[in-house]
Amino acid sequence: MKLPSLRQVLQDAAATFMRFPLVLINTALGTICVVLLIDHEGPARATVLFNIMAATLAGIPLLTALALFSEKRKQERLPAAALQAAGIILLVIYGWSLPSNLAEAPAFHILRLLFILTALHLLVTFAPFYRRGEINGFWHFNKILFLRLMLTMIYTTVLYSGLALALAALDNLFAIDVPGKRYAELWFILLGLFTTWSFLAGIPENLDELEQSTDYPKVIKIFAQYILSPLVLVYLLILYAYIIRILIVWDWPQGWVGRLILGFAASGIFTLLLLHPIRNKAENNWINRAAHWFYWLMLPVVGMLLLALWRRVSEYGVTEGRYIGIGLGFWLAGIVLYFIISRKKSIKTIPVSLTILTLLISFGPWSAFSVSERSQSGRLQEILSKNHLLADGLVQKTAQPVSQEDSRQISSILSYLHDIHGYQQIQPWFKETLTASSSGKNRRYKDPAQVAKMMGVEYQNVRYRAAGDMIRLRSDQSTAIDVGGYSHLIRGQYFSERNDKRNFTNRELQIQVRSDLETIRFYRLDKEINGDSLLVDLRPLISQLITDYPNVSVNNIPSEKMMLSAANPYLTVKIFFRLLSLKQDDGVYKPFEYSMDILYRLTKE
Repeated sequence: MKLPSLRQVLQDAAATFMRFPLVLINTALGTICVVLLIDHEGPARATVLFNIMAATLAGIPLLTALALFSEKRKQERLPAAALQAAGIILLVIYGWSLPSNLAEAPAFHILRLLFILTALHLLVTFAPFYRRGEINGFWHFNKILFLRLMLTMIYTTVLYSGLALALAALDNLFAIDVPGKRYAELWFILLGLFTTWSFLAGIPENLDELEQSTDYPKVIKIFAQYILSPLVLVYLLILYAYIIRILIVWDWPQGWVGRLILGFAASGIFTLLLLHPIRNKAENNWINRAAHWFYWLMLPVVGMLLLALWRRVSEYGVTEGRYIGIGLGFWLAGIVLYFIISRKKSIKTIPVSLTILTLLISFGPWSAFSVSERSQSGRLQEILSKNHLLADGLVQKTAQPVSQEDSRQISSILSYLHDIHGYQQIQPWFKETLTASSSGKNRRYKDPAQVAKMMGVEYQNVRYRAAGDMIRLRSDQSTAIDVGGYSHLIRGQYFSERNDKRNFTNRELQIQVRSDLETIRFYRLDKEINGDSLLVDLRPLISQLITDYPNVSVNNIPSEKMMLSAANPYLTVKIFFRLLSLKQDDGVYKPFEYSMDILYRLTKE
């Protein structure tokens, strides 16, 4: 194979720029914004660079799709320019709608950007082949995009590795200071300029010829037939074994199974798409039979997905993840029925319908964000009303204690609202503002622990449910410890059943931990009283913590709830546990690791 000359490479690069000028200008602008943001040192601050960066990210696939659409349609320069101008106006409107401190804004802005990018990249896959038919051209176009993307990413990675090594050599061999951020800047420069330019250069100019293309790389058949197909079969066996188990024990499907179902569906559909051009060859009759049975076998699997998600929604309300899962479940049901019932069975239906679905769930009162915010705010309102913490539309504290389960639910919802949406939906319930600072579209909201305190609720930082029969409890390290009446502090002592450390000794005191970690014994080292010891039993504390925080791992338990104290005539101690990890043994929770701070005072004889 003859390698192109440097002159030819430059000519091809120039031709690519003339073909996609706005895409490359847009990419260069976005790359400059990213480099400036990385280069910035000091506290984060609001800047229009975030807006431009987000808009240009969306602009890469959008402007590419519009250019290819015009090219395939053979539009004149004026209509093509008008279409590109409309795309730029949409990008400006989108960028203007974003907060200028995107890093600290509610996360739904980032999630919406991801949805938009997904939809626009899907748009690129079918924009030139918008007419009915042209299935062969559509498949070969996407084959070229896929292979070109893989090749370009390999080029980019190799080029970055070489240049990063050169920077490291300058730093280490010639003592030229190269800050760490230069490596990140180099990566994004290559990703933004080289990768995009190289990828666009690989898109064929004559898109009409693709309809007559018969080229089918053998590597694709090997990948689909011998790697993806066995994977799909493994997924299928696991899912149907699980369905049989559900029918036998008559138990609800677990929410986690949704990930496996989506993985199975994605792998199966992708495999059939890869094998589509050779499905009608005599030696490949099995492909059509496999496709027929795949879609029939998908029906009960999709039903199980929707059932598992409905259970989660009925218990904990709607979140963006559950909303997307339900949307994908109904989309899968529609795709399955389409390929079972329809005679045409156009594979373009898959990206077109998925693009429409992604855009629909991104905007409007029916979007994943609006529905989820209303659902979680409604759950919070229900729990507060039940505990008499919300009356006449205003939050009020009551003397009646709130159960641990309700405290967990309130804390979880407040954390969700703080991270994803902000508190606009619940602000009318409070006389005080829930924003820590406010400037136009840039708002910083109070910590959820502060909002919980305004409600008179103990905030519980429950980030995840315990895996299996194990839980981890952490004390709130932001609160001060009262050291009054004690003379010494031993900090950060860690004991675990995984290591052999079972004691600690200083000049005055020896601490011995029993092998099962359930008791701690303290000895004074004075000769005249070294026979007297102080025993501290952890089991009552563990029992109380399990009662207060059943089956969950909590990160900010008040220090006084993870404290033990004991005394004898010679010694007084107070133990504050930073971490207490527990596991079940025959239905009883026992410690397997903990770290602690110890206050003590020696009593003089």
